[in-house]
Amino acid sequence: MSEEYHSDDIEEIIQQISEEKLFTGSPRSKLVEAILILLYARPLRTSEIAANLGYETKYISSYLSYWKKKGLVYQEGGRWHLSRKGEELAKELMESYTNSKFKEILLLAKQILDTKQVKQSINNKTKEKQDKNKQELLLFIDDQTSKIENKQQKSNITDCIKEILKRLDQDEKEIIKYLLDKYMEWGTTYIYLDQLQEELKADTNWIFKVLKGLQTKRLLYIYQDPKMGIRIGLSQTLKKLLSDC
Repeated sequence: MSEEYHSDDIEEIIQQISEEKLFTGSPRSKLVEAILILLYARPLRTSEIAANLGYETKYISSYLSYWKKKGLVYQEGGRWHLSRKGEELAKELMESYTNSKFKEILLLAKQILDTKQVKQSINNKTKEKQDKNKQELLLFIDDQTSKIENKQQKSNITDCIKEILKRLDQDEKEIIKYLLDKYMEWGTTYIYLDQLQEELKADTNWIFKVLKGLQTKRLLYIYQDPKMGIRIGLSQTLKKLLSDC
């Protein structure tokens, strides 16, 4: 018998045939093909073939008897052997399997190559997007820097509301000046209470008293944001004075 195939190869072929994954045709033809390849490895008893393929012994026996009449197998010493005709058919099945396996591996190799090309294309697009985002970020930073520089070039913003500041006590001035500093630095017109309290190291009762006073004078507004908490912001009147400054 040819030594072209190893026993591990034959077992893998038998497994695929028995699971009806490789050859076309009826379950009967698939079982016969599995038996032929199994016997190609070595002569076996009926019970051994049945145990390896997961069928009842009498079921396998009926198949062997039928294909014995067709000249594919013969029995000798209690074991089944392949005839010359059966061996030729088994070889054809083996070649069919190896060709099929090669095609599967070739397909996998092409898929790997395609995946690499796709990844390369994705990486190129990602790099282009990152470069674009970087350019936009630099433009944004430049724009924000210009705005801050323009604000700093204006006259001191407190000069625009000096008349208002004169009417405030020291505690109220402290909070207003803090908010004005944030406005000058970031352009924001509001801040959240917990941030304000933390940065000023302020007592809760004291800060609420001062904020209510500024709200009464219509310099600040207090808004309860359901998600973010209490927001403290410059009033519309004060924002208009600042924008006109």
